[in-house]
Amino acid sequence: MVAIDRFAWDRYGMDEFLAARERLGSRVEYQHLDAHDLDANEIGRFDLVLFLGVFYHLRNPLAALERIASITERLLICETHVLLPFIHEKYPLVPFFPGDERADEQTYDLCGIPTMTALTEMLKFAGYSSVDVQYRPSFRYWKKLLALVTTRPQSGRGIVHARP
Repeated sequence: MVAIDRFAWDRYGMDEFLAARERLGSRVEYQHLDAHDLDANEIGRFDLVLFLGVFYHLRNPLAALERIASITERLLICETHVLLPFIHEKYPLVPFFPGDERADEQTYDLCGIPTMTALTEMLKFAGYSSVDVQYRPSFRYWKKLLALVTTRPQSGRGIVHARP
């Protein structure tokens, strides 16, 4: 088992991760890596890859998904914010925001939030042959109505399982 991070460990420190690792007696190895830097030749391939709460922080989401696909042997579980615009939810949309590198200049730290269609299509394009939506955002239709009233897309959590 390997845990990777760069942004959170650099910005908030590794103290919490290391404390939890020690308290739990975990043998999880950890590496200071960005998802964009994954290399199967260096860290290997894994039966299960957990990609939780990371997509919307990615500077180059498709490139990162291709790297993640290269280390996934059997199953990727991806949990992320997904975009809920009033209309066009079924289009592969990903709005861009400045992201983590400029988090101090903005009120949010997200680079991009895909519609569920965009997420599933990007995973397929990255090399996954099977992509199954496991969970769609709660209060989806309420959030779509809110998007209409505020003229600003909403988001919610989605979960997708992908297999090479």
